[in-house]
Amino acid sequence: MRDHVLGSIPYPLRVGVGLLVYRNMVQTLYGQGTLRFTDDEIASMRRDIWEEISSLLISSKSASNNAEQNQVFWLLGGDTPTEADAACFGFIVAALTSTA
Repeated sequence: MRDHVLGSIPYPLRVGVGLLVYRNMVQTLYGQGTLRFTDDEIASMRRDIWEEISSLLISSKSASNNAEQNQVFWLLGGDTPTEADAACFGFIVAALTSTA
């Protein structure tokens, strides 16, 4: 990530700035409590999140008028997409395509 984000500055400076940013991020995440979870707790939370998204989409599809057909359905069940559809789609795509 460092070389991608800081790619416009010379390499030695990029390393130094990258270390400063990394140290700051670690302190922030530890202060928030995010880095205090164990690997098992993180895996459990990740599984719970995906299960909740899956159940939300399944219930939304079954409540849709197009449930029997293989057609588009919206998260909140309306005729048009909402911000919830965009947010859910963005979260899923980012989680599945991120290489970080």
